[in-house]
Amino acid sequence: MFIVNDKQLKTLIVKKRTYIKDACTKNLYIEAKDSLKGTIIFFYFRYRLNKKIQSIKIGKYPTTTLSSAREKANIFNNMLAEKIDPKEQIQDKGVKKSKTLKEVFNEWSQVFYKNNTSYNLSKRLETHIISKYEDKHINELTKNDILLVLDKLYVEGKLETIKRVFLGLKKMLMYAINKEYIENSNILILDMKALYGSPKKQNLRAITKEERFKELLLAIENYNGSIFTKVALQISPYLFLRSANIRNLEWSEIDFKNLKIIIPANKMKRGEDFIVPLSESVIKLFEFIKPFSFHNSKYVFPSDISKSKTMSENTLNQAIKRLGFGDEMVFHGFRTTASTLLYEFKNLHGQDSEVIELCLDHRERNNVKATYNRSLRLNDRKLLMQYWSDYIDKLKGII
Repeated sequence: MFIVNDKQLKTLIVKKRTYIKDACTKNLYIEAKDSLKGTIIFFYFRYRLNKKIQSIKIGKYPTTTLSSAREKANIFNNMLAEKIDPKEQIQDKGVKKSKTLKEVFNEWSQVFYKNNTSYNLSKRLETHIISKYEDKHINELTKNDILLVLDKLYVEGKLETIKRVFLGLKKMLMYAINKEYIENSNILILDMKALYGSPKKQNLRAITKEERFKELLLAIENYNGSIFTKVALQISPYLFLRSANIRNLEWSEIDFKNLKIIIPANKMKRGEDFIVPLSESVIKLFEFIKPFSFHNSKYVFPSDISKSKTMSENTLNQAIKRLGFGDEMVFHGFRTTASTLLYEFKNLHGQDSEVIELCLDHRERNNVKATYNRSLRLNDRKLLMQYWSDYIDKLKGII
């Protein structure tokens, strides 16, 4: 019996393990065996070399198609024609390209770190997957390895984290496939929605009333927890940056002389450098915290557990909760607070909507207009940031 086309494979029924030759390609064999799930089919390249029968497993049908199996078999036949042993060639290639998960992650990260969204994806992947299996070779990573981690997150109710961790993992695995570190991965067929359902989308909690905002600011001043947590909470209302930009802020990004922060493009959602004008009030807070972390961490707000890592968003949200504002506010909500009140006070500060949006890093995608925004509206942004800083200081009773 010979296999001529794909239709024959789809309808193939056997009662015991059977080897069938392909009609079109030399040395290509189809192994078919019966199981409870029906007929299972594998492709093998079988050849004789130095008076010995050798066998190379090409793949399982239908993941590996008949046409792709024939293509690989022809490559192996060409090797034999040039007196190259295909099996040895594959083994050499496997040794050469066998990489650990950590090695592939580091390589992929350098390519993938283009914006803040990418940064967050890779950080989550590193935290939950890479740190657990960093010494494991990527071709040995299994679905069970991944499900052990994701099931734990599911029990903890972290559905959004599951979604983002798996998205990052898929991107890294596709990178590994394209670099030929692995041929394929059955991890890619995992269905997060089928396994864990969909996370419910919730609007971020944010205080937008002046009196309640004042109460929160004063409560933060009296916070008696970690010094890094307290100062992060004190600074955030002034800057209204994205949560990750605050938590991952590095000392090298602060220009004390010129009163500004320059956040590099690889940390920003839009993938462009972002300048944040600083008021004297913010500079004083940075100068206060500097002795606590400058000499032993590159981060302004390192984790209390490890100075080589940043504090988590959960740490800051828990602090807000302990202050009694957890039902009304999350750390990321300072952006909404600033945006809402600055729009409300437009007649007082005199800046237009574009300046407010630029301070929030909501920039035009049009390149020409984006360049105009960056170069000509920085002074307007300085004025608005100073107005907002003075407003906060008045609420706190500083001025």
